[in-house]
Amino acid sequence: MLYTLLFSNLVRYIQQIVKDIFLAEDIVQEVFIKLWDERNKIHIVGSLQSYLYKMSHNLSINKLQHFATAKNKVNRTISEEEWQFIKDTYQIDSYVIENIEKEDTDVIIRQVIASLPEKCREVFILSRYENLDNNEIAQRLNISVNTVRSHIYQALEIIRQKVMK
Repeated sequence: MLYTLLFSNLVRYIQQIVKDIFLAEDIVQEVFIKLWDERNKIHIVGSLQSYLYKMSHNLSINKLQHFATAKNKVNRTISEEEWQFIKDTYQIDSYVIENIEKEDTDVIIRQVIASLPEKCREVFILSRYENLDNNEIAQRLNISVNTVRSHIYQALEIIRQKVMK
């Protein structure tokens, strides 16, 4: 009965704060769920209606702060060069995308490339940054194509392990 009586008024109130009718409805749902879940712990001083409005207000502000924080995390971008490298190297899935953060990824990839064994690093740089194919690298370094492939695979595995941490 309380839900039916107050739902639409609370939604209108919250919508003024969050500027989204669907989010407002979700917040009202959460308010009533929280009220029910904590019914034995809550001590209400004053009217229940005032308590629900205050609870709705606080939850709305918390949601907005959460979304602002999440938006800032998502909006951190990596350099075009590093994105192209990752895109060319790995089949991107949601797990990889979620784990990419600008500062950490740039630093980690550069450090990992710098720490690769000399021949492996040289082959990897020729492949990824100078865009040479495996045959060209093999001829330039006087090694077999299989050795080139092995170095590239080794480099990618090391980078993948470090980026996915």
